[in-house]
Order: sequence, then structure tokens, then C-alpha cells
Amino acid sequence: MKKYGLCVLVLVITVSLLCICLACGGKAGLGEEFSLSIGQTVTIAGEDLEITFEEVMGDNRCARDVVCITAGDVVCLMKIGQGESSYNIELAQPGLYYDYSQESFGGYKYTFKVEPYPESDKIISTDEYRMLLTISK
Repeated sequence: MKKYGLCVLVLVITVSLLCICLACGGKAGLGEEFSLSIGQTVTIAGEDLEITFEEVMGDNRCARDVVCITAGDVVCLMKIGQGESSYNIELAQPGLYYDYSQESFGGYKYTFKVEPYPESDKIISTDEYRMLLTISK
């Protein structure tokens, strides 16, 4: 019985470590959409490129169920690692714009969308934000 309990404990620890590693990021290819939570990093396969979703610097998008004078925007800080260098860039997506936005940096095109979109009766917590991102040349 003790061996069975030990095996279960080892299995639980192994699965937990695997989940932690997967949550920390992974790999994606050029032209492949991936999702990042705040703090996650993805390496672009075949490129010397690493992207980290650092933080949401501000989200003042007009809620979808409200009429606003301005649409607002959401601004996200991204850390881009290229070779030995790293850069901080801000990706901004306008409010009331439900399609993907685009920015170019370092020879790459970043096509992105920030989710979830605000609603007037809900507060978005930092762990709910996702950056949907596709990188191409």
C-alpha cells in the first residue's frame, strides 16, 4: 500500500511540473497563431526570436455594451529577444475594433488581438488577459 501511495505522489508531482512548464511558454512557428498569458514566453522556431507578454499597461477600451465618446485602446508591453539583444515594445489595439491589429518591429510583422474584450459589468483580472499573436516576415 505504501508503494502505491508513493507512486501516486510521484505521478502527481510529475504532472504538476509538466503543467508548470507548459504554462511558462513554448514554441511556435512563423505564421502560426499562439496565445500568451501575462508572464509567458514563446520562442519562434527556426528564428532567433523570443517574445514575452510582460504586462497590460492600460486598458481603456470602450465596453462593448456601452456608447462612448472615444473608442479607447489597450496597450500591452512585450519583451522581444533577438540574439543577444532584448527590446521592450508596446503593442496597442484600438477599442471597438474586433479584428487583429498589426505592428512591425525588427524585420517581423506582429499580428495581434488582446482578449477578453471589456464589458461594463465585468472587471478583467490580469490573469484573464490573453495576447493572440502571429509573427511573420
